Amino acid sequence: MIRVNFLAPGAGSRSRAWHRWLVVPPEQRAALAGLTMLAATVVGVGAWWWLIGREQRAIDAQAALAAVAVTRLQETAHRMEQAAERERDLNERLAVAERFRAAQRGPVALLDTISRSLADGLWLTELRQAGTTVQLDGRALSLAAFTDFIGRLQTSGHFARPMDIVATSTETVSEVPVVRFAIRGEVASLAPPPDDGPAIHGRPAVDPGGGVSRW
Repeated sequence: MIRVNFLAPGAGSRSRAWHRWLVVPPEQRAALAGLTMLAATVVGVGAWWWLIGREQRAIDAQAALAAVAVTRLQETAHRMEQAAERERDLNERLAVAERFRAAQRGPVALLDTISRSLADGLWLTELRQAGTTVQLDGRALSLAAFTDFIGRLQTSGHFARPMDIVATSTETVSEVPVVRFAIRGEVASLAPPPDDGPAIHGRPAVDPGGGVSRW
């Protein structure tokens, strides 16, 4: 029997070489599986590490934005606190100024009333105040000027009626007879508000029925 080989020379050897490359021998299959698993593990860990880094960068960016927002809020709160402190300081200054003006109104009104009540031929030598009590010492060229002065003080509304005459005397100054006097009165604008009892020194007292009675 005659056999004819139609394959080119060396074709069998080449096919056997490719077969050796493509087919893994049984003794090397376990090593190849382990190597494949190791490569897959490395790829998985790398991907996991990349995801963690990405999340960490996102968290860092959010933390930076939150820090900027907190800083702005702190600055705003500090400015608001400064504004509130300036407002309190201004209110305190205004209150002090108002109390000062209120404290000045009484003495200024008192001096203005006394000045307007001075009669011709009458002058004051001393003015003393203790609380709501005011004492005036002075001289008058006539008794009429003195009584006119007392009348004006009592009708001014700044003094409680009646004015008390502490002392009166007649003396001669440069051969001119003068009346020396000292009077005392309660300043009504500085006195405490009257209660519902009877008034003292002839002042009207308000009775509970809404009428006015005089004592």
